[in-house]
Amino acid sequence: MRALIVQAIVLVGSLFGLQSADAISTFTNPIFTGQDPWVTLVRGTYYYSESHCGVADVCVKASPTLTGLASARWVGVWNHGQNTDPNGGDIWKPQIHYINGNWYIYYSADNGNNNHHRLFVLQASSSNPLGSYVEGSTGLPHGQLNERNGVWAIDPNVFTAADGNLYITFSCSNQANSNFPQNICLAEMSDALTIAGATVYISTPDRYWETRTKPIEEGPVGYTRNGNTYITFSGSASWVAADYAVGVLTNTTKTKITDPTKWTKGGPIFDSHDQVYGPGNVVFVPSVDGSEYWVLYHGIDSTSGACAVSAYNCRDIRMQQMFFNSAGYPVLGYPVDPHIALTDPAGENSTPSGQMIVPGFGSAWGDAATGAPEPGSAVGNWTWTSGNAATSSTGGAWDQLFTQRNPNLQNFEVHVDVQWQATGNSRGLPKYGVYCSYDTTNNHAEFFLDVINMVLATHAVVGGGRSRLAKQQVAGRFR
Repeated sequence: MRALIVQAIVLVGSLFGLQSADAISTFTNPIFTGQDPWVTLVRGTYYYSESHCGVADVCVKASPTLTGLASARWVGVWNHGQNTDPNGGDIWKPQIHYINGNWYIYYSADNGNNNHHRLFVLQASSSNPLGSYVEGSTGLPHGQLNERNGVWAIDPNVFTAADGNLYITFSCSNQANSNFPQNICLAEMSDALTIAGATVYISTPDRYWETRTKPIEEGPVGYTRNGNTYITFSGSASWVAADYAVGVLTNTTKTKITDPTKWTKGGPIFDSHDQVYGPGNVVFVPSVDGSEYWVLYHGIDSTSGACAVSAYNCRDIRMQQMFFNSAGYPVLGYPVDPHIALTDPAGENSTPSGQMIVPGFGSAWGDAATGAPEPGSAVGNWTWTSGNAATSSTGGAWDQLFTQRNPNLQNFEVHVDVQWQATGNSRGLPKYGVYCSYDTTNNHAEFFLDVINMVLATHAVVGGGRSRLAKQQVAGRFR
């Protein structure tokens, strides 16, 4: 019985639109320096917001195209007052939103003490999103949002859920200070300035990729698609170069948005790969013609030098095309390596219309994220002829079966029955078993039946080193 390879490969090159620069306009990542990106498309213009851009505490830039954001000028729209004000320091992740005909910017800040981080909102003084902003009239000083639990809170995002109501999601602790864990919280809003419902905890960091250095879930962004509500978020320590990864929460109800039991967690759907480390704080936005969706995120190209001291020293902004499955679940693939030519989003610079639903990938994913222009190909197929019998289309010593799922899924199972049959093999030590690899040969596991010595042997390598399983040399005799 031949063995089976199950391998997760990156999205096909055609999905990233890799084409000749002579035929169509391209760009490369990173597109500009920054972190914690946020962008929204309103009436044909992209508005991008960040803090501390060099001209003000909160800044906005605008462009008719996504690629144009790289060269768009920063406009300072607000500066804090006194450093001792509750929003006078550590102004993090401002997000510009257009809600019911008015412009708002949601952010978190403190008085210089991180333990006092809370949620705030600014409101535009006019209909101009690049004009001045004032502290919102929330009923609390300095535009602080009235979050009922009084917990430490950062990274507010306001969105409309599948029930048609407005909600705010944010990262929060279990108490008034910044002690871990950081969770994902949710509350209903009656309008853009008022939190009307109680805060509920819908997720807490309990997966290994959320707890690499510290138990953290942050940077949530909510959206709806095909009647489902989704919240993407980043997990693990933001200050460690390779820690960050992206997960997603899913609620398939239309009436129980604040019921924590109705949310399920998946991920990571985006993680470090090849020359890109710590991708996170994702935001999805349509192409200018509406035929594609793109993800903006921050990432890092190195884990040494200043980047090893703090990831904050090295982050920059990147973007690439992303997709949804038929239910609306995001499919991001791998973060594309720096300096790989990517076709401009659809509708920009004569780029033709694209698609946003996951297409049929064919037999495999290619290696576009690391620069290989050709798609991958399946080496062979298994044909199940009866309950435990399978035949190969190639007759090779190894056959490959490629999974057509989001390639950043970290946990998967392989179930294979292997039975020795006396076939007269002349090899001295024939072995039969299963070999599974993820991404590269630096991550693989296998078990073999040695029919001569009557031994079942297992072995695994993770990140190029033998795993605990391999060190224990798990083996046993069988009959």
